[in-house]
Order: sequence, then C-alpha cells, then structure tokens
Amino acid sequence: MKIYFARHGQTDWNTLGKVQGTTDIPLNENGIAQAQLLCKRLEEIDISFEKIYTSYQARAVKTAQIVDEHFHTGYEIVRGLEEMNLGLFEGHTWDEILSLYDEEHELWLSNKRYNCTPDGESYQMVMERLFKALDYILGQHNTSSDKNLLIISHGAVIMTLLAMKRNIPFEQSHTIEVDNASPIEFSIEELKDIRTRL
Repeated sequence: MKIYFARHGQTDWNTLGKVQGTTDIPLNENGIAQAQLLCKRLEEIDISFEKIYTSYQARAVKTAQIVDEHFHTGYEIVRGLEEMNLGLFEGHTWDEILSLYDEEHELWLSNKRYNCTPDGESYQMVMERLFKALDYILGQHNTSSDKNLLIISHGAVIMTLLAMKRNIPFEQSHTIEVDNASPIEFSIEELKDIRTRL
C-alpha cells in the first residue's frame, strides 16, 4: 500500500499570497480545474486507490468531491488533516505579518518545530494530530494489500512530512514546495519511520 497526499486546489487567497490556515476559503475556478487535472495525473501514472480521505475544510472537501466524482471510490472527512492553525498570521500576506507581528514572527522562526504561531499551532502539534488521523485511516485498511489511499490535505501539513522525510530542519521548510493538486507518494515504511522520529 502507498499513501498519496495531495494539497487542495487553488483559492483566491493563494493567488493573493494570504496565509489561510484555519480560515475556510473555497476553491476558485482555477482550483476546480486543478482538481480535475489531478484526476488526469492519477490516471496517467496509473494509480488506483481504495478510498479518499480529506480535511474538513471547504477547499479540501471540494477537491476530494471532484476526484471522487471521477473515480467513484468514496471519500471521508477526518479531523487532524486540516491546515496548520496560524493564529494571528491568518488573512495577512507575509509582508504584512513582518510589519504587524515582527517579534512574534522572529520567535516562531527561532524554533519552528516547537514554537507556536501567535494564538496558533507549532509544527510538532500539527504532526501529532496528523499521525492520530493516520492511525485511524490506516486502521480501516489492510496495509499489506496493493490498494492505495489518497489523502487531500494542505500545504503546511504535507510540508511537515516532506521535511521529516528529507531531514530538512523546519527553519528551512520554506524551501519545500507543495504544489496545489499534485500527488506526493509515501510508503507505509516511510510514514512509520517519520512517526518513530517524531
């Protein structure tokens, strides 16, 4: 079994460079087209999957619905897959954040894994809830089968997994690109390794 993570399609806040976090912004027209393109990509690389799991946020659910309409596998909303809570940073561009919350931003940058954003989460908290969600998801399936799973989540959530997989410090996590509606593969062994190190 392989687990494929995909970030939701684009939103208007993505195009404006605004931090979304827990703010529930819907897909825009391009985001809907990206979700449809995700279906084609999955077909082209001949990936079949048993079920889709998604964050509860509207941009992720709509992406999951579009993929489900194409593959008819069913989808389930699971708590813990939602985007990182970025607290007071949400609704602002990074330039605005540097202007409004310079000290808080510096404190967060000094230890991004364990320091929380103001009124928000740390990356460690994100990973802990993510792996609780993954425990539930994997508990529904035979992980030794050749069936795959698709998880629709968010940029910061997927970035934490990639940072751990590649041994990149979270202070350098801005170097990791997580494109909208593009599948990223993890093996069960890789996820187990990340969990052990977590």
